[in-house]
Amino acid sequence: KAQFSEEELEEKAAQEIINLQKRIENEAAAEAMIKAKGFEDVFVRIYDDSVDVIVDKEQISQQEAAQIQDIVTRVTGVKAGNIRISLLKIGKE
Repeated sequence: KAQFSEEELEEKAAQEIINLQKRIENEAAAEAMIKAKGFEDVFVRIYDDSVDVIVDKEQISQQEAAQIQDIVTRVTGVKAGNIRISLLKIGKE
């Protein structure tokens, strides 16, 4: 069983907080950039090696999907093949 000093544990916790903050900032940045392309409601969730994107549309064109993938790849560094785009029509009737 590995033993860590209190200092090592504090350092590890601090690094995890920094990583979490960076992920939250990247999610917000990707959401803002996708919204700027005309999508009203967007949710981006970044995992270790993949990204989920949910957009409030019944359908999107291949061009729109490519734009979303390009934005997410630029912001997160995750390859397009690991980006999942889901469509969710919430509707504002």
